[in-house]
Amino acid sequence: MRTRYLLIPFFLVLALALASCSGGAGQDEADDGGKLVIYSGRKENLIKPVINAFEEQSGVKVTLLAGGASELANQIIEEQNNPRADVYISNDAGTLGYLALQNVLQSYESEATNAVPDDLKADDGAWVGASIRARVIMYNSDLVTPADLPDSIFDLADPKWKGQFGMTNSASEALTGHVSALRILKGDDFTEQFLRDLKNNDPLLTKSHGEIRKAVGSGEIKLGLVNHYYYHHEKDEGSPVGVIYADQGPDDIGTVLNVAGIAIVKGARNQKAAEAFVEFVLGREAQEIFAGENKEAPVISAVPTVDARPPGTYKQASVPLGQLGKELDQTLAMLEKVGI
Repeated sequence: MRTRYLLIPFFLVLALALASCSGGAGQDEADDGGKLVIYSGRKENLIKPVINAFEEQSGVKVTLLAGGASELANQIIEEQNNPRADVYISNDAGTLGYLALQNVLQSYESEATNAVPDDLKADDGAWVGASIRARVIMYNSDLVTPADLPDSIFDLADPKWKGQFGMTNSASEALTGHVSALRILKGDDFTEQFLRDLKNNDPLLTKSHGEIRKAVGSGEIKLGLVNHYYYHHEKDEGSPVGVIYADQGPDDIGTVLNVAGIAIVKGARNQKAAEAFVEFVLGREAQEIFAGENKEAPVISAVPTVDARPPGTYKQASVPLGQLGKELDQTLAMLEKVGI
């Protein structure tokens, strides 16, 4: 898996940036709680408001390095004997679970983490969910009538949608997490055939959900498989789009959920600040930012969703997110085999 994700130019820039920010600090430098290094697989615009609020409240100076979640996860593994990152933020529970299996994350539990539902965090405290996202189908309401809307993600393999829908490829952790969930729910044979049917249906394949939402909003394609908040952002920009929480029938699997999550890196130089950041992320102010600005669902029930459907108001797929990390390698192999 390491060589699959290794991007040398990116990590050269990463190392130089950290060196310039840290002043060459050694592993034995005292932890004064005044600084923090975060590796974030989330796009900067989705996490920076929370970091800014944390800096203002705590006085901690944060060095943020945002990039591909898989690449940064691989970097944490490579740096395990001399960690540079204190905190890792991922857009998928599978990547967090994979890092936990590599023994590079540090267990942390508190009153705040205990308030997060068990199915949204690691059993051993290695990581905790920060915000919830549902896997939905968004559609262009000018191009698709209500009578023609698909009820299930499996309907995307119907020839009627050939060349008319979009999805991300395996560069997207959201897609790999979704496929891992399908493998758990439906088995490998079914899932591989479904992926082949999707590929044969000529989808628009992209690296990012942003490209998918724009393509649906502009009418380039009719449907897109995305995280729910991409629909809300496109709608807020005035595009004629709707959303489907699929697979809601009594015999259906339900809508697949995942989380953006957070973990403390084992051997973190700035342990106090790392713990303070986890506490802040799970507090009301940060959860309201995730809900309000990002249109995600909070992991704390006391904080309401904004625009998005709250978890519990639709049928959800029964997949323990803690299992996704164990499935990651096999899921990537399947996607590579199929050609997605």
